[in-house]
Amino acid sequence: MTNGMFVLALAVGAGLLATWIHTRFPGLTPERLGTVLLHTGAAMVVLRVVPVVMESELSPYVTLFAIALPGFVYAMLTAIWLMRQAQTALGLQR
Repeated sequence: MTNGMFVLALAVGAGLLATWIHTRFPGLTPERLGTVLLHTGAAMVVLRVVPVVMESELSPYVTLFAIALPGFVYAMLTAIWLMRQAQTALGLQR
């Protein structure tokens, strides 16, 4: 497996996990746009920390599955929340 294929599989897996979390726990979705934007900013900070941690002495597996994967899941979950807020603002939510 090449690095590109692994990153793609990691991203797809994170997206599937984020979708599952959103459908399984609908009460986690923030109601206000400001709260969603705060979560989005926090997710971006977590994703900016990943390259710094990759250069540390930690095992690559620990870095990938304890920091990178949850960071990707959190970022994709906040993207789902942003899309839901946009649907609500446009009156398209079912």
